[in-house]
Amino acid sequence: MPSTRAPVDLKALLGLARRAAAAGAAEHRRARRATLDVGTKAGPSDLVTEVDRASEAAIVAAIRDARPDDSIIGEEGTSVAGASGLCWILDPLDGTTNFVHGYPAHAVSVGVELDGKRLLGVVHDAYHDRVFSGIAGATAECDGKPIAVRAETALAHALIGTGFLPDANVRRLQAEVLRHILPQVRDVRRSGCPSLDLCAVASGALDGFYECGLGRWDIAGGAAIAEAAGARVLELDSPILPAPLLVVANTRLADALTSALVDAGAAFG
Repeated sequence: MPSTRAPVDLKALLGLARRAAAAGAAEHRRARRATLDVGTKAGPSDLVTEVDRASEAAIVAAIRDARPDDSIIGEEGTSVAGASGLCWILDPLDGTTNFVHGYPAHAVSVGVELDGKRLLGVVHDAYHDRVFSGIAGATAECDGKPIAVRAETALAHALIGTGFLPDANVRRLQAEVLRHILPQVRDVRRSGCPSLDLCAVASGALDGFYECGLGRWDIAGGAAIAEAAGARVLELDSPILPAPLLVVANTRLADALTSALVDAGAAFG
C-alpha cells in the first residue's frame, strides 16, 4: 500500500531545527553569568544543571508548536511518541562540564531521523554563536558557508579528536587506547563536546574523531552534518569499551583509524 505520509519539506525542517537550537542556545547565554545549581547523574564527573533542563524545554516547545505529530528524544528525559516517522534527537547542553567551568566549548545539538535514518542535523555553538547544519545526501555549512571534510589520508599527518567518559574505570581503558594511538598521529585534541568535535571533522578543523559510549543525542546532529560534509560515520563494537565506538573521518582515513583502534585492542578486527 502506498505511504499516506506527506512528503518532508527538508528546507522547512532545517529552518525549524535551527530555530529550535537557537532557543536552546539562548538559555545557555542567559545563564552564563548566573549562579548555577549543579548536580550529578552517574557520578561526580557527570554533571547536569538547570540550564540543561531549561534548554531542553525551550527546544521541545519550539518543535511541538510546529510539528506536534513528531517523536522527540532528549538527553534530559524528554520522550514523546509520534506518528509521522520523524524523530528529533536532542542534546540541549553538550559540554555541561565545560559550561560549568567557563570553558568555551558547549553547544546545542539537534538531529532529525526519518524512520530511524539520519536526515539532518544542526549544532549551535552557543559560546561562539556559530551554527553548523547539514542535510543527508546534500551539503553542510557553517553560518551559511559550505564546509567539507579534509582529504588527508595518512594517519601520521592527521589531527584526531577524542573524548573520555565520566566513568573512572572506562577512562583507564581509554587512556590505554590513547597510548597506542597517540604515537601514530600528528596530535590529539579533546574539547569535551562531541557534537562540536563532529562539526570540527565536518569543517576540516580535525581530520578525524573517535570516542566510545556516546549517547544517541551526542551523535545524531553532528553525525548528520559530518556525513553531509563528506565524512564516513562508523559505530563499531568494542571488546573492552562501551558501545558504540564512534569513528568519523573521510573514508580512507576512517579505515586507517579503525585499523589503529583494532591494533590497540579497542575494536574488533
